[in-house]
Amino acid sequence: MKRLSIIIPAYNEGNTIHLILDKIKQSQLIGIEKEIIIVNDCSKDQTEESIFKYQSNNTDIDIQYIKHE
Repeated sequence: MKRLSIIIPAYNEGNTIHLILDKIKQSQLIGIEKEIIIVNDCSKDQTEESIFKYQSNNTDIDIQYIKHE
């Protein structure tokens, strides 16, 4: 199976990151699995908490999280 890696840079996206992730999750790709890589680039809001909450509520999608200090 092929894999599509989707890299999302995030900076202060605590209120909107779930909208982006929902759109990616809803997209249907035949014969391709999706992997989402979120790179939090020094956010100063609740971006990290929003990502962790989304991950815990959506265990059916592969989300990797990277945080830049």
